[in-house]
Amino acid sequence: MVKFVIESRSGGTVGFTVVGDDGRMLATGRPYPDKGSALAAVGELMHGLGDACVEDRTEAGGTPTAGGTTEIGDDMSAIGRSGIPPV
Repeated sequence: MVKFVIESRSGGTVGFTVVGDDGRMLATGRPYPDKGSALAAVGELMHGLGDACVEDRTEAGGTPTAGGTTEIGDDMSAIGRSGIPPV
């Protein structure tokens, strides 16, 4: 299960880290002025993740395309990850 870890940071700010099942850091949020602001950001992320899409900025060779993007949309099977059902 992925979890959000809320932490005090330098300068009196509060931030969060997204941690995966294996304990590895997946993402880090920016600093917020207080715990309430950090928790509000986590809540917005948790609410919005269900509507998230993948934006592919790579070409077939793995080289990023300058300025070009392709939105995958709601059907996550379009990204070619076999065995994973569409979301």
